[in-house]
Amino acid sequence: MYQYKLFQLDVLSRKIHDRAQLRTHKFFRVAVPGAVTGANLVTVVGESGQTDDEVEAAHLATLLLQYGYLFPVIEDALTVREDAIYLNKRLLRNEQKHGLEEDEAQHYNKLAELLAHIWEFITVQAELQLKQQKEKKKTDKVVYDSEERAFWRRRRPGSANYLEEPIHKTERRLRKENAQGYKAKIERIKLSLKTKPWLKAIKASETMVQWVEKLEDYDPFLSPTNPPNPWISDDCSLWLLNTDTVEVPTERRVKRWGLSVHELVKDCIGRQVLETFLESEFSSENIRFWIAIQDLKYAKNEEIEAKAERIYEEFLAPGAPCQVNVDSRTLERTIECLESSKNHRHAFFFAEEHVFTLMSKDSYPRFVRSNIYKACSFSLYLHYLDCIITGSCFCSSTARFTKTRMEEFCIQYGCHEENACGKQADENE
Repeated sequence: MYQYKLFQLDVLSRKIHDRAQLRTHKFFRVAVPGAVTGANLVTVVGESGQTDDEVEAAHLATLLLQYGYLFPVIEDALTVREDAIYLNKRLLRNEQKHGLEEDEAQHYNKLAELLAHIWEFITVQAELQLKQQKEKKKTDKVVYDSEERAFWRRRRPGSANYLEEPIHKTERRLRKENAQGYKAKIERIKLSLKTKPWLKAIKASETMVQWVEKLEDYDPFLSPTNPPNPWISDDCSLWLLNTDTVEVPTERRVKRWGLSVHELVKDCIGRQVLETFLESEFSSENIRFWIAIQDLKYAKNEEIEAKAERIYEEFLAPGAPCQVNVDSRTLERTIECLESSKNHRHAFFFAEEHVFTLMSKDSYPRFVRSNIYKACSFSLYLHYLDCIITGSCFCSSTARFTKTRMEEFCIQYGCHEENACGKQADENE
């Protein structure tokens, strides 16, 4: 099949060579011998029996030029002329409705300079096409306008047509290297030698591997879970156990809070536990400020102004009831964003970053070591004991508590019923 297609193209090339009227053509003070005009080429392609449609014949002739079967004397002549006619036609119409945009006007000026020798012909063609369009019926005129706008929206004048343009022509238009480009390249190499990014890349890769290994135990696709993974089974219990409205979070969920502050604050229950801890340290306004900003980021447009004003009055204004601890420079930049920016959705970026850094470096390490965080795991353990006594079903996101695990909890939290716990675990197993 492939060889047959190549054979057809070879036959078409021979027909064009035999039937085309090759002669010397003059183009912009240059005589080109043994050449054929585009109109004659389209006519020969149509007469060769390939197609009866003039538009299809022009398209096929253009593809033959682009893919090397014929050598074009003028690069992209057909496409350039079509762009010029279309832009001229736009200028002849209502300027308010069909006026040129800035990039189109720049391209129009370039075309006027490039095609100055045939600009009169292009103007006449644009006037004729516009006259023919005005003579159409109103319904046909509306349909034609819609089709034309749709075509030129996909293929804007001056932009590359990557569907039909060979890659070597695209590469040819790339900016050539100059002295300024070489200087910038030298500066980049010097900076690379100074900062040694390849060493940082190795360190970053190691950090990424370590992080993935940490999260491996929390991925239901990599580690077995009980209940099973809902994505590969019909049991949805794992999703239900990890919703934001559950009474007691799972063991795996609580352990994940200890990985990083990001894992803690993206969990709804984790944020509540962190707020409880910060209340004991009299700094709960930090997490409330951060939560209010997250709500502002995803708020509706009509609600942004009111919420931004409420956040400022509650957390940043002088004498605010829940004033957060930010430095003067950060406060000035935030106020400047609120006054200068029309959209306040991200106006608190600097204050948010400052407060979150304080929580991650100061509050979070103390939270992980606090009794409140340990009590979450202990509450989970007590809930499991209650399920054993009452006979109800309890499934953690990992596996059921074993005797050894229960004894570890008893020793860690001072439970005096260690033997009873072990006995209950044996009976449960």
